[in-house]
Amino acid sequence: MPENAGISFSIVFLDKSSPVDPHIDEMIRWGKRFSELGIVHGEEGNLSFRTKLGFIISGDGVLLENMTGDSIVEVRGVVFGLNRPSVYTKGPLNPSMLTLMHSAIYETFPEVNAILHTHDNDVLQAAGKLGVPTTGVEQPADSKELAQEAVQVLQLNKGVKYFVLKNHGSISLGASLSEAGALMEEMHAKAAGGAKSRTAKKK
Repeated sequence: MPENAGISFSIVFLDKSSPVDPHIDEMIRWGKRFSELGIVHGEEGNLSFRTKLGFIISGDGVLLENMTGDSIVEVRGVVFGLNRPSVYTKGPLNPSMLTLMHSAIYETFPEVNAILHTHDNDVLQAAGKLGVPTTGVEQPADSKELAQEAVQVLQLNKGVKYFVLKNHGSISLGASLSEAGALMEEMHAKAAGGAKSRTAKKK
C-alpha cells in the first residue's frame, strides 16, 4: 500500500526486507569516507548505484557514516501519476528525498551506474572558478523539478560527470561507484586547496 512520507512522492513497499547486492559494502565504505572528509554532516547526502531491477539508494534520514545493509532501499520503479509520483521499493525504510533525481538521471543516461551526492561547501563556493556546471534554479530536494534541472544541466554539458545543485550540494556520476567516488574526492581536493590558498592570501 502507498504510504505518505510527508514528501512529494508516494512510496509503495513491494517488500520490506533489505536488498542484497555485492556492491552494497562499497557504497557503505564511500559513505564513511565522505563523512571523514567532512563533506557530509548529519543526515546530509545520499548515494546510489544501478541494479538489474532499478537502483539501490541510501534511506531517508540515514547518516552516511552509520549506513548499513539495513538502511538502504532498492527502487524498482517510479510512476508519474496525475497527483504525484509513486516510487516502488524493496527495503525497510523510505528512500532518500532525492530519489526522483537519481531515477531521472539513470533513465536518461544509461552509461551512468552510480550517483553520489554530498554537501561540499568548498565546491559550492569555488564552483565558478573550477568551471563546475550548476543547475539554473534552486528546487526542493524531493521535487520532479529538481530532477528536471539535473537532467537539463547534464544535457547542456555533454560528457560532464560532476555538477552542482544550486544552493544545495554536489553530484558525482560514474560508470561505477569507484569512479564516482574518486571524482568526488578529486573535486573536493581541488576546491579545498583553492580555499586554503584564498585564506592564506587574506592573512
